[in-house]
Amino acid sequence: MRGPALTPAALRGLLDATPAAIGCFDERLLAVYANTAFTMATGVQAGRVLPDGPLAAEIRAMAGGTGAPRRVRIAAPHRMPISGTLFVLEDALIGFVLDAGAYEALAQLAEEQSALRRVATFVASDPEPEALFRVVAEEAGRLLHASSAATIRYEGEFALTVGRWADDDLGGFEVGTVVPLTDSDGLTAVVARTGAPARIEDYRGVRGYAAELMVANGYRSAVAAPVVAAGGRVWGLLLVASAGVLGEAAEHRLTGFTELVALALESADARAELKASRVRILEAGVNERRRLERNLHDGAQQRLVAIAVQLRVLEKRLGEPDKAVALLRSAATELEQALAELRELARGLHPAVLADRGLAAALETLATRSPLPLVLEGVPEGRLAEPLEAAAYFVVAESLTNAVKHAEATELRVRMATEDGELRVEIADDGRGGADPAVSDGTGLRGLADRVEALGGRLELESPPGTGTTVRAALPLSQT
Repeated sequence: MRGPALTPAALRGLLDATPAAIGCFDERLLAVYANTAFTMATGVQAGRVLPDGPLAAEIRAMAGGTGAPRRVRIAAPHRMPISGTLFVLEDALIGFVLDAGAYEALAQLAEEQSALRRVATFVASDPEPEALFRVVAEEAGRLLHASSAATIRYEGEFALTVGRWADDDLGGFEVGTVVPLTDSDGLTAVVARTGAPARIEDYRGVRGYAAELMVANGYRSAVAAPVVAAGGRVWGLLLVASAGVLGEAAEHRLTGFTELVALALESADARAELKASRVRILEAGVNERRRLERNLHDGAQQRLVAIAVQLRVLEKRLGEPDKAVALLRSAATELEQALAELRELARGLHPAVLADRGLAAALETLATRSPLPLVLEGVPEGRLAEPLEAAAYFVVAESLTNAVKHAEATELRVRMATEDGELRVEIADDGRGGADPAVSDGTGLRGLADRVEALGGRLELESPPGTGTTVRAALPLSQT
């Protein structure tokens, strides 16, 4: 008597549960089936089309061949090599069963993921750079079952060891070790030239001081991967060395660690820039208070003191009408000038018209007082958030000041628009260009950038020599 038939659903459940890694593909290279073990070993997920690569090439070859089972071995970047058997199923489907060695690859992958999680957790704790470099070297070295590992930073034509771990009595590449990159074929030089992972199977006969150090300290082989910082700059490398031979594709297994180092460096740079920005804001506040003190002391205060003196003299001259009238006129003139200076100071702090009537009115007032023709286009008529109005106003005012003082411009054009949840501001002059915020030394560009970035915005400067300067700011309309 025949028992119940094995249904497709039951068969799929059986394949899903088996530790054997099994996948199936159609002629479009679509993975119509991939169990968990197969996905972990190859990275291929069911329902996805295979990207171009070694596995896709083997399946195409199988589809165009005789249909006989085919043994394959595939090595892909960032993954352990795999091997198995391809065979043709019905309906032009191609199956792929990995060898038992795939289980070892799965174990290695799990070990690698565990090490990366530990490093990622450590990075999230905001460690000191020295501690991070040592921990990354240790995790990478232990993962590859090596005896030594180092985190190395490039400094011009040299490579400096900034973190090291060792599980042996061999020396070399201690923290602080410096090796030249010139006249060298060691890994520090190779990675610097190529920006790619690399390996050396045997250091004997390799040219350069770094290779001499490796041989002298008893190391035979090494692998390395670059640490690529923001902007694609190769910051340094992670190097793992052994007295024996390191595993196949070991250099590609380091890339996860180097990416975490790059992330930590980027975070450290961001923290440093934030700290520097805060320092600049504090310094700007101190400098502004000093400027106000000087202006008040040298201007309005002196005039008010003079008025007080004149009024005391007037009190004594009341019996001399002509002299008394002259003193009154002088005092009135001094008082008017003192009031004008106080209004100018107040306008520099925060124009009253900006608070009372908004950005459009404030910029119109600025345009009427501008020593250059100032053309305004697209300025929002309605009120915006107060910090946003202030930032936009001072971006325009500072750009006008710079155009007058430094650019030899004859006209300034301001365009504004609200797009994608942002207020876009563009200020262009027809001056000589060549402005450099890195060496602005008080022109206010750095302060403007701090003000804009504090609101979550962006400030950009274009100033090619001879073609004028354009300042662009993008400020989020939503200000909480």
